[in-house]
Amino acid sequence: MSRKKPVILCVDDEKIILDALEEQISSRLGDDFDIELAESGEEGLEIIEELDEDEIDLAIVISDHLMPGMKGDEFLIKVHEIHPDTIKILLTGQASIDAVQKAINEARLYRYLSKPWEKNDLLLTIEEAAKFYNQYQELRKYNTLLRKLNEATQELSGLATAQELKELLEKMLDSAKETVSAERGFLLLQEGSDLKLEAFFSLNAEEREKIIKAYMKDPNRTVKTIMNYIMDALEASGEKDIRFVTPIYRKGKTLGYLYLDNPYSREVIDNVQKEILRMLAANAAIALENYFLYKNVEEERRKVVESLKTIEESLKYARRIQYAILPNQGLLKNDFPESFIFYKPLHVVSGDFYWFTEEEDFYVIAAVDCTGHGVPGAFMSVLGSNLLNHIVKQLKITDPQAILNSLDKSVREALQRESEDGTIQDGMELALVVIDKQQRKLHFSGAGRPLALIRNNELIYTKGTFRPIGGQHLGEKQQDYEVHTFDILPNDIIYLYSDGIIDQFGGNPTRPKKFSKRRFRELILNINSKPMEEQGKIIAQEIEKWRKEANEDQTDDLMVVGVKFTEDSWVFM
Repeated sequence: MSRKKPVILCVDDEKIILDALEEQISSRLGDDFDIELAESGEEGLEIIEELDEDEIDLAIVISDHLMPGMKGDEFLIKVHEIHPDTIKILLTGQASIDAVQKAINEARLYRYLSKPWEKNDLLLTIEEAAKFYNQYQELRKYNTLLRKLNEATQELSGLATAQELKELLEKMLDSAKETVSAERGFLLLQEGSDLKLEAFFSLNAEEREKIIKAYMKDPNRTVKTIMNYIMDALEASGEKDIRFVTPIYRKGKTLGYLYLDNPYSREVIDNVQKEILRMLAANAAIALENYFLYKNVEEERRKVVESLKTIEESLKYARRIQYAILPNQGLLKNDFPESFIFYKPLHVVSGDFYWFTEEEDFYVIAAVDCTGHGVPGAFMSVLGSNLLNHIVKQLKITDPQAILNSLDKSVREALQRESEDGTIQDGMELALVVIDKQQRKLHFSGAGRPLALIRNNELIYTKGTFRPIGGQHLGEKQQDYEVHTFDILPNDIIYLYSDGIIDQFGGNPTRPKKFSKRRFRELILNINSKPMEEQGKIIAQEIEKWRKEANEDQTDDLMVVGVKFTEDSWVFM
């Protein structure tokens, strides 16, 4: 019986919205997912209960916020309590920032989309969510095996008898068997010059004896000759047999061999399964070496595992938050085909983030550099992105000076509530441009970050105002954010970037130095005639080359946003 498709659940109290969602999602993902519809949070929970009873996976939940009875954020939190790994999307035009933040914090919100949604934005988001879901299903194979291997390794540290070792090896072999549905296999253990069949399944006594004799004929015991001996000894038949053999070795020393086969199947072992099996062999090698040398490494291993687990959970949480706020890069490409975003966090998550939106006759683009990087920077980026959404999308403010003033005030109010003594240490710098479609004007205002405009192969470099968003102002009167206005001419190119680019150390191995503003300006001047996507790749390559020349680690988050106003773009229509 074929496995039932995973489900995408859409919840909205307006049937016309549900019908539109079903039509649009089915057109892209109907072959791989079933669509379920609910007109309230209560009905959505009933459908989820039925899916659970039928053992059908709930892949994605898309929910409106303002609904009679249970609100969308409350519904998603309840979904998260029973299905923490289901991807959750909030789709509404009237959700408050607090509601969105609550959904992010308590339901691991994947993305928030405004009504009325753009079809391309919606479909890109759901396709990315579906891709993330499918990748997660693949990773479940890894997680199951790695959990078993971790348990086995913990058990090994306290083993005292050969019988216990044999039981452990049998557990490892069971994991390998389940991974590829093998019909028979074994782990052959080598101690000195002796080979012992310590763990096996579906082998009779005669086959076991043949295997040992076949191995002992080959003094070198290479993988190639071992494979030949196995084939002869087991007398495998059929051209489509699954056969997998790998040595178990550690630091150049062969400790044994893992072998699996399935003479009754027409399937093949895919690359994912092979990688898992090789991981099994590697973990078995570590365990065996520890056992043979009687090394007790349990305490150190426990500390490392606990430390990695804490870091991993923090990064996963922060990454989900950041994924929920970052716009789809494909939307920028839709309006500006000649554009790129180079975005490389120092850690899994970033204190840098890009932001853009289209509001009536204006397009607003920002490159933002928050205080810190990694998890602290990522939380600041959540605050900054939500505030920009509120200021531009809800309050409809499109004057760049007014946007920065409002952002500065809001960040200060938010951070002062969290500060015990009222001082503000955290903040952000950013470069922001507002593109006026009707007037063909570009208005730039920066809070500590510049705008680089290339026109006719010449660089027009404009500094931002020396005033960060938030941060410690020391009580003095603050300089107004200055606005610079340019006519948009055909083939103009703008670059917005964070300071991680110019501050990256590298170059001279004996005396590393920063990449510098001068070097970055020269770089974009030299490459501005190339297609924008290629420019993004060149910038990434040059920064990497600079870093590696001095064997320096990446020192900060890296981000560059580049946009070209081509002659045939909508700006000049």
